[in-house]
Amino acid sequence: MMAKKPLSYQALISQGIKKLVIIITLSISALILIIVGVQQTLMTTREAEGQMMSLNRANIDDIPSFIHWSSQNNRHSKQDTVIRVKTSSSSITAASGRGGQVIMTSSASKKFIAQKKFSLFDHVVYVNGFGFFLFYSQKDEDTTYQIWVSMNRLLNSLILLLIIISIVVFVTLGFGTWWAQRLAEKLSAPTIQLVKETRNTIKDSVVDQPTLKVPDSPQEINELGTAFNDLLTTQNERLQREKDFVSNASHELRTPIAAVRGNINLIKRHGQKHPEVIPESLDFIDEESLRMQNLIENLLHLSRADRAKLVLADVNLSAITQSIGEHYQSSLPHQVNLEIEPDIHVLGDSDTLKQILVALLDNANKYSDDKSPITLSLKQVDGKAHLCVKDLGFGIADDQKKLIFQRFYRVDTSHSSEIQGSGLGLSIVSQLVKLNNAEIEVLDNQPHGCVFRVCFDVGG
Repeated sequence: MMAKKPLSYQALISQGIKKLVIIITLSISALILIIVGVQQTLMTTREAEGQMMSLNRANIDDIPSFIHWSSQNNRHSKQDTVIRVKTSSSSITAASGRGGQVIMTSSASKKFIAQKKFSLFDHVVYVNGFGFFLFYSQKDEDTTYQIWVSMNRLLNSLILLLIIISIVVFVTLGFGTWWAQRLAEKLSAPTIQLVKETRNTIKDSVVDQPTLKVPDSPQEINELGTAFNDLLTTQNERLQREKDFVSNASHELRTPIAAVRGNINLIKRHGQKHPEVIPESLDFIDEESLRMQNLIENLLHLSRADRAKLVLADVNLSAITQSIGEHYQSSLPHQVNLEIEPDIHVLGDSDTLKQILVALLDNANKYSDDKSPITLSLKQVDGKAHLCVKDLGFGIADDQKKLIFQRFYRVDTSHSSEIQGSGLGLSIVSQLVKLNNAEIEVLDNQPHGCVFRVCFDVGG
């Protein structure tokens, strides 16, 4: 069974507007028809009731009195009316039209009286050959008054009104359908354009994708396009970082591999004749292979950090910081000053917290003079735990403080080329900090150097 093809945005809008036009048009037409019908029916009913009351009060019992009543009544009947006054001795029948002309007993009125009449519901009867009438009858002693008020003009007026309304509905639906189609095209045009441009952006998923042209209106499409542009920007940045990562990783791995192969070839060519080059080359090979091993391990750490999902628990950050700080006091050539407030707890992972501390202390050790001290501090400030590693090293320029957390980024100074490292340490730290729901920033230290500050939400 074939899946049903989903309707387009334009078709949905068009259908919705058509239904709305139909409902509104039919509702207004039905309301007009009901109001006019009820109003005309009430007027006819009041007219019939008024004539019946007037007949009853006139006490008519012969033709002269009926003629006198007719001339004095000054009624202006809007419907054809048949009136019958019946006494024990005589019967008077009269018919009147809309002009007020009264026709006394005639063959037509006699035929009307003689026709079979069918009572439909309250005061409404059908007279065979004449149509629908309102019928009222009242008896006063020996006199019976009967009045039939024709409803034909009322029904004809309603039928004419219904025909007019039908024509209006037909015209309105035709115009409404055209208008709905045009409006649907106009409303869906920004969406269709956005879809076309989106499809163009996915033709090549490798190159940077251009941002979309976002229409100013409607607001929802503008917000959708803006959000998609933000997504494209993020995607482009991610693609660029991946390209840089591959390029930098290739470069970092190529250098030690080239050095190892160069020294192996040196041993092959000159090892027998000049055996003194062998120990030096082996040392160099060992150094470069260790460098390559460290680089691969860092890449693995970074890859695991990208995919890791930690289960955070309450940990005593004060105890962890104190333990790492005391260990580094004896292992680093620097003086390590500890300024740690006791019993500060955060939600985190103890293993990755230790890795963050070790990496920040190692970074401070690399970029500081051996004679300058390193300060490791932990304080609670405004509901936050501030973990800081301060050094008095070369410092970092303001325009590079955010860049240092990118993979393989090295501060462009004359000292950085002399320092061993792959440029991945701070990238790993940044990722681990995010996994612990914390934030890291770089500040200037006084009188020189920098401060790496990690801010945690204080736990129980």
